[in-house]
Amino acid sequence: MRGSVGVGRLLMAGMLVWAAAGCSSAVEGAAEPASGQEGLFDPCKDIPDSVLEEVGLDPATERGGIAGVEQPGWKICKWSGSWFYLTVYSTTYTIEDVRRNSDYGGFEDVTAGTRRGIQYQRVADEGGEGCYVTFPATQGSIWINVEKILSKVQEDSSCAVGLRASVDLDPVLPN
Repeated sequence: MRGSVGVGRLLMAGMLVWAAAGCSSAVEGAAEPASGQEGLFDPCKDIPDSVLEEVGLDPATERGGIAGVEQPGWKICKWSGSWFYLTVYSTTYTIEDVRRNSDYGGFEDVTAGTRRGIQYQRVADEGGEGCYVTFPATQGSIWINVEKILSKVQEDSSCAVGLRASVDLDPVLPN
């Protein structure tokens, strides 16, 4: 037991030295967007808080990218609701690209507000805890994804929530 405490302290000290070394250098200049993001709708900047609240989301929970990291060819923003996360993806990929992706299945044509699109799920999501609604846009497509928060009880179908949210988001999404 005593040996494991010593090893733990040694590892912690090493992590602190590593972290401190990374903090000592300054980076000059402005951050540049990830490749392929030019001209994409930015859900974090372009969706007003009032619309997020209408959807049942807390604007203060906003998170851009994936774990804060921008992705080439995508603009991504995520918010929390009472029992779910809602993520809006903006990409150059088309609906045809989505349909060809073997990770997704159960495609259904849907209409939300003024938009016609598709609703589907990840093939690996056997519990039905997540759902996507995707619409074409001149840039490629806009995806709305609803996922159950693991520690919460699912109060409704993720697809039903995604479709309702799509109607509320319709006026602020690009064509």
